[in-house]
Amino acid sequence: MVQVQRPKTTGGLSICKKAFKILAIVGFIIIYIAFYFDPSGTSTQEKSLSNKKSNDKQQKDISCEYKSLSDLKPYELYPKKSELLDANGRRHMVDPPKDGKITLVCCDTTVGSLSVAIHHNWAPIGAQRFLEMVQNEYFSSKVALMRCVRNFICQFGLAGDPKLNKSYKSIPDDPNWLPEGPSFRTNEYGTYRFAQGYMAYAGSGKNSRDKQLIVALGNNQRLGGGSPWEVPFGEIVGINSYETLGNIYTGYGENGPKQGLLMRKGSSSEVAEQFPELDYVTSCVVVDTA
Repeated sequence: MVQVQRPKTTGGLSICKKAFKILAIVGFIIIYIAFYFDPSGTSTQEKSLSNKKSNDKQQKDISCEYKSLSDLKPYELYPKKSELLDANGRRHMVDPPKDGKITLVCCDTTVGSLSVAIHHNWAPIGAQRFLEMVQNEYFSSKVALMRCVRNFICQFGLAGDPKLNKSYKSIPDDPNWLPEGPSFRTNEYGTYRFAQGYMAYAGSGKNSRDKQLIVALGNNQRLGGGSPWEVPFGEIVGINSYETLGNIYTGYGENGPKQGLLMRKGSSSEVAEQFPELDYVTSCVVVDTA
């Protein structure tokens, strides 16, 4: 009986194993390159280091004293009613809403910088509108501090470029967290309802908030007492910021540039000639959020 010899397959298996190893090595190299390098040839580690340097530079470029939320004091992060003045010389009539998202904004003006803590749960709709304006670089158009009355308020918000004013229509009102009515103008400690540094909107009726804002230059017992646009959405923070607030020119008072003029001309040379002492917000940027 003739025995048929089967061909040996050892060599073929060996070739397959070698090919598999080569493919595995090639695949690993491809994955490594894709993970650690971008098309420009920059490694992920290099990009991470570059981003860190960029972020550090951005923080150095921020003119405000507060570079992150971690710089804020506890009474600035979560303010509350107190009989005693805080380090900024302020008191709150009631406990503001707590434990919400906070965004830190740095605004530059012609007299210095302002750190602004935006408390989203104080007035969610108002906070969102303000931050939209910040992110869209609205304030870089050079926004006039047009109606600034000593120890009362400073009103601003009309764009330096009149075309930008059309971008922001009115928004719904937020619920007011301040106690309303003449019976609540002060509390048992003599604290006024609307604290210095509070930021809210200017308005003229229900759901009338759009782009015009107010910041309190002094404590006020009447503001926030029922006008739906006056619910605070944030406040000025930091000693240096309050120094800036005190340096804003208030000599024009109620006789600053009229809204009609600013709507037509913006922050033009014509306005500057008529109101040479007028101050402006020149930029606002988001610094940190949590």
